Amino acid sequence: MKKIILLLVLALCYNTSNAQLGKMLKKKAKAAVEKKLKNKEEASSSSKSDNATGMVGSTSTSNKNASKTEYTDEEFKAELAKKYPNDQAKQDLYYQKYLEKKQKEADANKPKTASNISDDFLYMSYPFAMTKGMSAVGVDRVKLRRQMTDMGDNIDVLPAQDPDYAWLRFLTTPELEAMSPEGYIGYELVSGMFTTKVGADRSQTLELGTGMPILVRGMLIADDVFVIYAASHQGGHAFNVPSYMHQKDITILNVIGKGEQQFHLDWLEKAKPIVIEFEATLKANYDAAAKSTMAAIKMPKAGTMNSNTSLVNFAKQNVSKTIEKDGAQLLKLNIESNDWSVVKNKYTGHILYRWIKGAFTEKNKNNDCYLQGFLIKQQYNGSGYGSSEFGGIIHGQMPYGQKINCENAN
Repeated sequence: MKKIILLLVLALCYNTSNAQLGKMLKKKAKAAVEKKLKNKEEASSSSKSDNATGMVGSTSTSNKNASKTEYTDEEFKAELAKKYPNDQAKQDLYYQKYLEKKQKEADANKPKTASNISDDFLYMSYPFAMTKGMSAVGVDRVKLRRQMTDMGDNIDVLPAQDPDYAWLRFLTTPELEAMSPEGYIGYELVSGMFTTKVGADRSQTLELGTGMPILVRGMLIADDVFVIYAASHQGGHAFNVPSYMHQKDITILNVIGKGEQQFHLDWLEKAKPIVIEFEATLKANYDAAAKSTMAAIKMPKAGTMNSNTSLVNFAKQNVSKTIEKDGAQLLKLNIESNDWSVVKNKYTGHILYRWIKGAFTEKNKNNDCYLQGFLIKQQYNGSGYGSSEFGGIIHGQMPYGQKINCENAN
């Protein structure tokens, strides 16, 4: 009996010691794994830091610099020179990355600019008719909401009758903002529609919205002062720059502000020259872009057929007669072809006619110059070709139909 009890005690002790040993081994294994992971994370973190800046931390600097996390620009350059003494291109590349990262961090830490528009309801100089669906409702008090969206800096006009509904939305782009007069920001209407009275006596009713020939813009002029104006559309982003308004047509449709009749009357007067200055800047920018683009368009060279005086005179007479109907005048004309091009029936092979083409420049009634093309034909009569016929102006075929600098058009 004693032997049995002794054996049971020994077995129990053995099992307990094995369990404790197992726990110890598990702890050690866990600690080893954690240490390994920690070392791996530190190595990875160090590697990321090196890749971002081109620098090596404690392995390439003294102990004093190993604990240093921030460098002046000159110190950073010096560290790069140490690390890549014989590779100026790499030094320049990593220094540029360093500057970009520094700028990104500075931008991220900039305090967010608070909107200078209050949350009050503001009065409009003239009531607008809000168009929503099939109904139109008069609006004379609104809220302005300025916010950043994925499209850019927006100003929404929220009517008092429905302050959750963005009735009109105006958007500015980097180009519009850069060209705005100092202290003001220009916007363009991108959604919404309204009816308003325009003209000196406000007697003409005009329905306005996006996608119309009349352009509608807004301008944030001061705290809680937003001006809405319109004019005929010019330019049309043809040269990848903002379009502009014809200054003689500009009408201040509305001033949104804090009430008081005199306040609105004053701003109706003060806003006009600010708006005109803005549109003049847009026009100058558009004209500069147009001139640069047009400078590349030249009059095509004359071909061999241009020496045929009777054909040239025939072309000049018919081109002039055609374009004068639209108030344009002929500036210069060349026959481009070196020889006649013959056209045959594709089934029988019989000759139908022959043709030549030419180019000319014209100045229209707005004093804009264009490069155009023309055709001359001669019908085949079985034994030869008949008299010349004017084949008309060439449309929709490059390079014809493009604006050209008037200096290059003569």
